[in-house]
Amino acid sequence: MKQTRFMAKAILIGAAAGGALSLLHKPTREACFRNMDACRQRAAFYRKNPEALKQEASAKMDQVKNIANTVSDDLSFLNSQISKLKQTTPQVIELLKETKEHFSKNDH
Repeated sequence: MKQTRFMAKAILIGAAAGGALSLLHKPTREACFRNMDACRQRAAFYRKNPEALKQEASAKMDQVKNIANTVSDDLSFLNSQISKLKQTTPQVIELLKETKEHFSKNDH
């Protein structure tokens, strides 16, 4: 238990030190402040307009549902193709063996 706490503490200290060191780089620091400012502005906008947040969340959920449906359809198609391959592969292998035997007989 002590090792876990020590490890968690070390990770947090390392992350804080890394974050502080990265802020010494001016372009990184400026980008960080721009992103924080944009987040504050979005949060203020959504505080004043909660309906906009609901609409955007709903639109994103619809987008995710559409993507999930597309993926589901693609997986169904792949499963059907795999089933067809499983059924036809033994037949193809047998055909190839017969062809090989035929040409092997002709070579002798």
